[in-house]
Amino acid sequence: MALFRMLRYHWLIFRRLQEDPRRIAAGMALGVFIGITPTIPLHTVIVLSLAALLRVSPVTAFIGIQIGNPLTVVPIYIACYKLGQFLLYRGQPLVFPETFSFKAWMDVLWQGGVALQVGGVILAIPPAIVSYFVTLWIVQRYRRRKAAKALSVLALSQNPPAASGPEA
Repeated sequence: MALFRMLRYHWLIFRRLQEDPRRIAAGMALGVFIGITPTIPLHTVIVLSLAALLRVSPVTAFIGIQIGNPLTVVPIYIACYKLGQFLLYRGQPLVFPETFSFKAWMDVLWQGGVALQVGGVILAIPPAIVSYFVTLWIVQRYRRRKAAKALSVLALSQNPPAASGPEA
């Protein structure tokens, strides 16, 4: 039930936005991009800073980062790491040092972190592009329907239908 309430809440916020549809869609694309990249403790800070810098909708950017939630973060990060590992190290697994050495462990962490970041950036590009066009389509469609409905209500108020029934 909480998931349904959260989705409904985000939809209500989304419907009330009055910005340009391209800014709304660009904000969503930015949020989805940052939500997929492995920068989990800083998603909100990064997305709000970049939204202000790029002049896109910070509200939809914040909604977009919700793609990286506790249910999806593990599969997304595994995919990011595997892609980065394949591209950078030809799929060779990380080799953990047999003895404890600070430098050896830092090398392992660096190798894994770089693979995770590179894979995350590459993996985030297609969903960000798709989210831009889907969001743009949704906003434009919603606004067209809203305008058509307002126009029909206005037309009805100016030209009421002819009375029918016993009073006519």
